[in-house]
Amino acid sequence: MADESGVLEKILVRRTISSALNIHGWTHLDAILLASLATESPVLLVGAHGTGKSLLVEQLSKAMSLPMRHYNAALINYDDLVGLPMPDKETETLKFYPTPGTIWGAGFVFFDEISRCRPDLQNKLYPILHERRIVGIKLDELQHRWAAMNPPAPEDPNLLGNNGTYYLGSEPLDPALVDRFPFVIIAPNWGDLTAEERRAVIAWDVQDDPETYDIGLPEMIHETRMHIPQVEADFAVWLEPYIINLMDLLEQAQLPQSPRRARMLARNVAAIHAARMVLEREDVNAEDSAELAVLYGMPQTATEVPPSHIKLIALHKQAWELAQYLEDDNWRQVLREYDIARRVALADELGLDDSDLSRLITQTLSAENSDPRQMSLAVAMFLAFHDKRDLDPVAFEPLAQLAHQVIAPRYLSLGFTQNSNDATLWNEIRTWIENQVGRDDTRLFRLERNYLLHGFPNWWRTHSWIDALEKFQDDLKLFGIYEETLK
Repeated sequence: MADESGVLEKILVRRTISSALNIHGWTHLDAILLASLATESPVLLVGAHGTGKSLLVEQLSKAMSLPMRHYNAALINYDDLVGLPMPDKETETLKFYPTPGTIWGAGFVFFDEISRCRPDLQNKLYPILHERRIVGIKLDELQHRWAAMNPPAPEDPNLLGNNGTYYLGSEPLDPALVDRFPFVIIAPNWGDLTAEERRAVIAWDVQDDPETYDIGLPEMIHETRMHIPQVEADFAVWLEPYIINLMDLLEQAQLPQSPRRARMLARNVAAIHAARMVLEREDVNAEDSAELAVLYGMPQTATEVPPSHIKLIALHKQAWELAQYLEDDNWRQVLREYDIARRVALADELGLDDSDLSRLITQTLSAENSDPRQMSLAVAMFLAFHDKRDLDPVAFEPLAQLAHQVIAPRYLSLGFTQNSNDATLWNEIRTWIENQVGRDDTRLFRLERNYLLHGFPNWWRTHSWIDALEKFQDDLKLFGIYEETLK
């Protein structure tokens, strides 16, 4: 019973923001929201229609008792922001006469549909977002500047896949404008919600709203701000090399960032960690805070094809390990290798121990989201290490399970319709097999043939079997698998 009460106590002291404001499905983003509010950083929300982006901002502004302006950036004119310009006879200058909707006196500004905003007006939003100025005048009362957009429409709608929604007229933002947003957040859609969250969305009652605004948000913001200087001091040893390595790795991965973004990411790491300290009320892990900063701090998230979380997490982990192994030359050499497969091969060549090699193998398999490539790497690494290294079970078992499907002889019978796509694929593969004259009895040929047959037809319906085979051959060579080394 003591253990159960301890768990319950931890649950009770954990604080929430989004769910407390009847915004369901956003709880995993609470630390990001609190960090942005504590640092008064501009936030860009990217997501499908109806995901609660506008509602979130409205509820946050009410919870902070801040006067808010909600602008549809696709429809507003500049006069809607500044008011009516009128000559002042006494000063012989222009004065702006405000209306109830102008930006003067606002504490929270929200630019909705910013991706549908005219380019000339987008340019005029820069100083508001970045400097809190308009027509050169400082907006002293303005604290928070947020914006929202639907995902931009790609030139090729096929990039969206089967379930994508095409938003005609939603254009990619100017890169310089996106770079003014330290936080870029993808709004959770229906498919991202848990069963409990879905029920809460359906049961939501607007009559309950007025009772939900007083959630202690100003106090949480103040606590977070108080924590940030100490967190920055505590992180000083590793944060700088981590960000430097991360920036280099992002550039290698075709996700280049500006020097401004490097500073933003460093600040975001500390702010998110401070926010997690306030929300979770327990010791929080610095590595997790850095990962969140990367996931929700990439300007490319607002592009037609945003980077996958799997890719960003892999880059974060690589940068994190580089920062932790500052004094180990072999580890630094391994972790500076961007290609995940070459990293494992180099670790073996440099003599890293079995435990370290096992960790790299596990990371490599989990980071690869292509089934054909994952199988290719698993077969090559299993053949290279199964009798050479004493790998940890967490690495050896998935290698053995995957490699078994290609290495072990099997009999399989499949049927398909004449003149179908599967029939065409089969004829192509069969022709390749028949043309391997003189290789019929070689072990290497049998591996390649089994690899192709294992992937037929499912893999080769969506992947090029020719490209996959070439990659498989390259992976075997990378790990020293040749005819003479096969037993």
